[in-house]
Amino acid sequence: MKKQKSKENIEANVQQAHKQPPKWFYLILFAIPILFFVLLEIGLRVFNYGHDFTVFKVVTDYHPDKLFLNPEIPYKYFYGTRSVPSALPDGFDKNKKENAFRVFVLGGSSTAGWPYVPNASFPRQLKRKLELLYPNNTIEVINLGISAINSYTLRDFIPAVLEQNPDLILIYAGHNEYYGALGVGSTVSIGSSRRLVNLYLWLYNFKTTQLLRDAISWIWGLFNKTGEISEASNETLMSQMIGNSLIAFDSEEYKAGIEQFEGNLIDIIEMIRSKNVPVIIGKLTCNLRDQKPFVSIKNDKHPPAEELFNRAKEELSKGNISEAQNLFQLAKEYDALRFRAPQKINDVISEVGQKFNVPVVDIDSAFRQLSPYQLVGYNLTVDHLHPNIDGYRLIAETFYNQMKKSNLLPKGDRANISEAQADSILTANFPFTALDSTLANFSIIVLTGQYPFVPKGTPNYKMLNYKMNSIVDTIAAAIFNKQIKWETAHSKLAEYYLNKNDVENFIREMEAIIAERPYYNVPYRTLSAYLIDKGYIERAIPYLKKLDAIKSDFFSNKWLGQVYLKLNDAKTSLPYLQKAVQYREADYQLWYNLAGAYYLNGNVELAISSIERSLQLNPKNPLAINFYNQIKALKQ
Repeated sequence: MKKQKSKENIEANVQQAHKQPPKWFYLILFAIPILFFVLLEIGLRVFNYGHDFTVFKVVTDYHPDKLFLNPEIPYKYFYGTRSVPSALPDGFDKNKKENAFRVFVLGGSSTAGWPYVPNASFPRQLKRKLELLYPNNTIEVINLGISAINSYTLRDFIPAVLEQNPDLILIYAGHNEYYGALGVGSTVSIGSSRRLVNLYLWLYNFKTTQLLRDAISWIWGLFNKTGEISEASNETLMSQMIGNSLIAFDSEEYKAGIEQFEGNLIDIIEMIRSKNVPVIIGKLTCNLRDQKPFVSIKNDKHPPAEELFNRAKEELSKGNISEAQNLFQLAKEYDALRFRAPQKINDVISEVGQKFNVPVVDIDSAFRQLSPYQLVGYNLTVDHLHPNIDGYRLIAETFYNQMKKSNLLPKGDRANISEAQADSILTANFPFTALDSTLANFSIIVLTGQYPFVPKGTPNYKMLNYKMNSIVDTIAAAIFNKQIKWETAHSKLAEYYLNKNDVENFIREMEAIIAERPYYNVPYRTLSAYLIDKGYIERAIPYLKKLDAIKSDFFSNKWLGQVYLKLNDAKTSLPYLQKAVQYREADYQLWYNLAGAYYLNGNVELAISSIERSLQLNPKNPLAINFYNQIKALKQ
């Protein structure tokens, strides 16, 4: 009997062991790893691990009430490189104003304005023109250009851009599809699968992914200590980005770059169109006439690129323009080091524009029209593809003309000046000085004096042979070597001119700082105080007004009130003086001026009370005593 019960118990236990677990068991089993990664992610965020890859954020060092392209965002695309390019500090209001006209401009180093400071970039030149022509609008042209990025980064930016309610998006990109970050030939690459790269960029927003990559890199570094970084620490970003350097015409890598660009551009346009935001795409230009191919390779399909380039120069010298144009184009197409976009990239831009009914501006055609023999060279570029000052001005003009043609200009009242007059004013007041020009020249010398412009390992003779001839050279070198900041350098040069009593050059240096850092109040204050002190009171007014708009304080209200009063405009003066006396810094002179403003505006009672306050602060002021007696006599 006992044996029978024991047998039954064993059978029951066996049946129980084979019984399916309840559903909640699988849910818990599934939830445990998810919960682990959620808690890990929260913990990493709490302790600020890694980088914050929010596209736009408040940067208190720039301005507490505006959004900027996140200074950390380039680290998302340049993991492991020795040099990481910078994001430009172009701010825009967190809450868009009703009269705002907001434009985002996307692209690489040509959009950023390399080799110049952003003041010379085509987005800034476009902004200044719109500000001049539409003074009643708040013009926001936000330059999102970053050196060595390509369509992967642009695609990654677009959702955040669309959240900021843009009125227009401009795109000038395509040269970096091969060697730009995550391109098929770049050192920063994870393969040619577009889906995989875009998934990686999405996952990399999470701190957990950053932790995982850092751990893999640390482990990899333990077994790969080569010392390469110290040996190549002076390499330019351009040379650092060359991974799979040789990409032959029509090769698999060549086709992958085209497909990558086309797929990402279609994604970008579809996202933009889904939000009904206008967009204009620019076709690319480059230096055909004066930039020989970087690398020539010989195969059965086509002659070496350098051979074609030399034949093109010969045909040009013979006057065979059409043949020379064709050969220069082929030489660029067959260049196996693909820093200049192949013609197929421009073909894709045209095809995508036509497919989605998006305006396309032919920047290359505009450059060719202004170039000898319609061959773009150093007349409009500084190297293989970056425009010079005139070139950037031409890009801005070309985009502006398309905006006008497509009825995409601001809706506010237009200033009563012609476009020719506006261009003349903008040229005369271009916020770019000899210091900026010298700094750009240093950048060009460093780039073109190294690989791939010269053979690897060749010393940079251009830099070695450069002679310092002036204080401008010395200060520019200090900026370039990161010994002083750009703003500090302009301030130093402004002080130099000030000591020489060179008013105009002092103003130009200060205006360059203001144009580049329009949210900083110190340059406005310094410049307006100097102009007032030297008696240039009318010239001080625009700087005082901008200062008051940025940071209305005792200084701005006091001087605006006093300057307008001195110019016999008591009506405009009065509200500024009324604000100024509310500050504890208000002195007897300010109350005296306020009394005068009240009197000239016909308010004798308030004039008397103000002069009485002035006399309380300084009972012995003869001017105040005399004025008080005069207006008291009028009351009797």
